[in-house]
Amino acid sequence: EVVVSLDLGLSKTTLKLGESGFFIGTDLILYKKPKDLLCYLILDKQLTKAQFFENGKLYQLVPTKGKPLMKISGNSMHKKEFVDRISRDHLYGTILDAGTGLGYTAIEASKSAKKVITYEIDDAVISLAHLNPYSQFLFSQKNIEQFNKDITLEIKNYEDASFDFIILDGGTPKSSGDFFSLKNYQEMYRVLREKGRLYHYIPKHHIQRGRDYMGEIALRLKKAGFQTIKKYEKECYLICFKN
Repeated sequence: EVVVSLDLGLSKTTLKLGESGFFIGTDLILYKKPKDLLCYLILDKQLTKAQFFENGKLYQLVPTKGKPLMKISGNSMHKKEFVDRISRDHLYGTILDAGTGLGYTAIEASKSAKKVITYEIDDAVISLAHLNPYSQFLFSQKNIEQFNKDITLEIKNYEDASFDFIILDGGTPKSSGDFFSLKNYQEMYRVLREKGRLYHYIPKHHIQRGRDYMGEIALRLKKAGFQTIKKYEKECYLICFKN
């Protein structure tokens, strides 16, 4: 027998070992040591990679020492420092979370907020979240409301000053449409209440070419109305204040 975790560290299970694998109940699961660093599922008595292709992109769930991360076509969506900041600041009231991903920011925000409204445009990302044990709170927590829609279009339907806090966490600029645009930031400023804060994760876009993408976004946010902006370059995020 061996004691392992079948849910990425959330719990422990004792398994019986066989010559070619391990048993779950009476089912023998064939096992060979994986050559890649990926999460695996047990489907039809076999180990299957937690990955799939959709819309020409490869979506993968990758283990870490803590919560697993998501990769899309090789681009890591790991944002631990950003998630930790959301958790540490104990956001309250009504929160807009734009870019659900694996749901980590929405889950952390929901622990102290009255309500979290979260948007994710990519169906495949939501499918990957359903596979992730650490994302399940996203689907069960009553004060989290999910939408599989484009926030840059839906934001126009909200009244002025609808949210106490806004969390922006898009994908890459190339795949995010108008997410990083001035008009989207103007809408975010409009729906944020006075004295509210906007938390914005900024990808390292073309950083190896010397591009200051965070600086570009900060200038765009100032044009949208945010005059007080704090940069956290190492952690890759901005905090903007509506004075």
